[in-house]
Amino acid sequence: MRKTIFVFFLLLSLQTGLSYGQELPNLKGVKLNKRASYKQAEPTVLKVIDYLFQTPADRRNKSRNDAGQFLVNWMNGTPDYVFYLEEKETHFFNTDSDLLLMYMAALTKFSLAHPAVKEKQEQALGAMNLVLPYLYQQSDKKTWTKELWQLYDASKNDKLKEFLYR
Repeated sequence: MRKTIFVFFLLLSLQTGLSYGQELPNLKGVKLNKRASYKQAEPTVLKVIDYLFQTPADRRNKSRNDAGQFLVNWMNGTPDYVFYLEEKETHFFNTDSDLLLMYMAALTKFSLAHPAVKEKQEQALGAMNLVLPYLYQQSDKKTWTKELWQLYDASKNDKLKEFLYR
């Protein structure tokens, strides 16, 4: 009986580890040199974003740094999307490049999921609603500024739009 319980927990632990493990796709094989290549890279971009959202922010993680660099390169070059990084929204994250990267990942994720949304305030709000729960769970809240805490509280209380654009 003890062996059965031990094996059950061992298999459960293995399954849990496998379900949370996230691998970064091979980014070296993705060329971003032509207009069509950016469109073809969108599935990879989504995998990169999922990877970023499923791994803790850690500047020593080379794969995560590669993923961030790929995402920024794609965002800068894609002819199909326009990403607004306005001071009004990004100043909350300026103290930490990992926080800013996650905002950019959320902005991209929202834009790819809602291609008809072109208004920058709506895009920013969509991105904030994606990134703030992640940051609350994953980032070191000791480094959060007072303004970032206020932004999170506004989001939690469904007052994000009023807080950002009052």
